Amino acid sequence: MAGERRLITALSRIFGPPPPRVLCGIGDDTAILAVEPEQELLWTIDALIEGVHFDLRYTPLRSLGWKSLAVNLSDIAAMGGEPQYALLALGWPPTRDLDQALELAQGMQDAAEEYGVTVIGGDTVAAPAGLTLSLTVIGQVRPGLALRRDGAQVGDEIYVTGPLGLAAAGLEVLRGGVELPKDRQDTVTAAFLRPRPQIAAGRLLAGQRLATAAIDLSDGVASDLEQVCLRSGVGAVLTMASLPIPQPVQEVASCLGLDPQDLALKGGEDYQLLFTVNPGKRAVLHLAFARAGLPAPTGIGSIVAGAGIRLRGAKGEQEIAGTGFDHFPDGGLRGD
Repeated sequence: MAGERRLITALSRIFGPPPPRVLCGIGDDTAILAVEPEQELLWTIDALIEGVHFDLRYTPLRSLGWKSLAVNLSDIAAMGGEPQYALLALGWPPTRDLDQALELAQGMQDAAEEYGVTVIGGDTVAAPAGLTLSLTVIGQVRPGLALRRDGAQVGDEIYVTGPLGLAAAGLEVLRGGVELPKDRQDTVTAAFLRPRPQIAAGRLLAGQRLATAAIDLSDGVASDLEQVCLRSGVGAVLTMASLPIPQPVQEVASCLGLDPQDLALKGGEDYQLLFTVNPGKRAVLHLAFARAGLPAPTGIGSIVAGAGIRLRGAKGEQEIAGTGFDHFPDGGLRGD
């Protein structure tokens, strides 16, 4: 088990099981609290740290503001919920012009207006080591409809709501050394700097009870699908030819001498939804997306008995579980 997952598992043992009104605690995209008869509360938090999650040499502050909120909204989308409110804890370097914080806030407000969210408070502190943002987002979902990671069943089909690898390709372009035609360059850099949380798709999947499990793609398919499989007690087989890898990703991979499937499966930060569906609902799924005016989801594999994630291609199968992003790839815990 990867270091980050080991740490979360160990922390969950320390904090203990949640009380009865917490329907879903540590281990999913958001916590679920039963607070009203007609609604369940979704509560999530994410931190972005300068030098870990972003580099201001190629990340405009306004784009960072957008992204900082969008990645939290993606967690709400993964649960099938509707985001409502946000709280911001901002750590600002005292040597940096304080007026620039307003540029960051405007980007956050851009995303808030786009997705119907209100920033209602938070905290500001000096952060000498670098800019930090920690956002809490609160949303809601109707009782019993929240999507979770632990419902995948053997035989379910695995889908994603959109293309894979665009954000990873965008990061490589922003870092320099890769040249693309302007339209394709704009496509990949926008995917990295201004991700689009799939809230409408999540609400459709939950409201029509189409998905058995779901997660948003923050760390990459290889890592995020593993979380679904671990929580559900299943394995998965992906089909290489089915992966929706757009042309710009292939071009960036070619420039860097990389395999485009690595950008698609391990790059992360696409913030599409990955979800599982009973094959008997395949036609209903596609019809529902079409009626909602949403791009058709792409089937990329299936849930199988056992454990692990295998990628099936022309040269056979390879194990890919846990090969995406991990904050603590070499971390261990005493007694683990």
